[in-house]
Amino acid sequence: MMAIIGFPETILEQPIQERLDYFINYTMAHPHLTMAYQEVMQAVTQAPGTALIFVVGSTGVGKTTLLNRLVQKCTEAALVQMEVDKGKIPIFGVEAKSPEFSQFDWKDFYIRLLKAVNEPLIDKKITYEHEKANKRDSRSTWRLSVESALINRRPDAFYIDEAHHLALLPSGQKLKDQPEVIKSLANLAKVKIIPTGTYALLPLVDLGDQLCRRSKTVHFKRYHADSDDELEIFQSVVATFQAHLPLSKMPDLVRYWEFLYERSLGCVGMLKDWLSETLSDVLHNHDGSTITLRDLQRHARPVAQCLKILKVIKKGEEKFVELQTELEELRKELGLYQKSYESELKNLQNQDSTTERAKGEIGKPKPHRYEIGGYENGQE
Repeated sequence: MMAIIGFPETILEQPIQERLDYFINYTMAHPHLTMAYQEVMQAVTQAPGTALIFVVGSTGVGKTTLLNRLVQKCTEAALVQMEVDKGKIPIFGVEAKSPEFSQFDWKDFYIRLLKAVNEPLIDKKITYEHEKANKRDSRSTWRLSVESALINRRPDAFYIDEAHHLALLPSGQKLKDQPEVIKSLANLAKVKIIPTGTYALLPLVDLGDQLCRRSKTVHFKRYHADSDDELEIFQSVVATFQAHLPLSKMPDLVRYWEFLYERSLGCVGMLKDWLSETLSDVLHNHDGSTITLRDLQRHARPVAQCLKILKVIKKGEEKFVELQTELEELRKELGLYQKSYESELKNLQNQDSTTERAKGEIGKPKPHRYEIGGYENGQE
């Protein structure tokens, strides 16, 4: 049976850069991405008491794809409102810059935020502040400008990418101050703030009862090799990427799924970057007809680097296991010994699994079992 390609055949007639851009811009839906996205979207639209929505996951898990999807959907939902309210920006994002001198630069953060909301005359404001002799109150001045801009632009939410940089501080007291500053900004401007980052963001999550009450944490998981279901999903992801590589001969990536898992650690974003780099090399420096195992090996992440990243990931994942233990402790303190609702949920999951599961060989994922590949270069 002939394999079905996922890209327009006319792409093969385009210049190399356009073929490469096609794959780089291609995004797919997969269960962990969909689950994390739905949790964040629900918190943005249906949780009035939530000010901060922490999105935490390993490096390369696909957080950027999630944020891009969030921006797309929030913007689409606000199109009618934006026709009437010309100044409204429904959602935007800013990156938290890594501190250069062991102290997070809030002034730089505020300036980046003002640029992100297209604040008028921002460049002149920057020049003016730079020339002022007394700079002691400049941070407060920029903070007031940010509050005013958020109130005027009326966003539903804004995200902070690389938010784990907020936690790179030597002082425990200053660490506690970081999320409080963000929460205060969210309260004053009446906007949901979405700090997004690696597991290094976790120290900011559990700081203070007030913060816990007004925040939600979304765990964006990788796929785990000790779960047959998750391995099968990962194989389906590989098969979908395989079909969307704009090559004249479709590579048999599913055959090498184990190697792909090994060097991507089960992270879809990491896998996508690896395949993009390999595709670029094949198109520019080789015959460009297909991708072989040797091509994959040439661009694979070194084993030592994988081990280092995996140790960090596992440490972060263990933190979420601890949160489950804390849930058990909470229920015990409350006198709730039987978790009937969890049993009911588990029964429902087992029913769904029994209904949908079809036996098959490893490496031959069923195309309709999981919702894989629902996005096409940003479209559904």
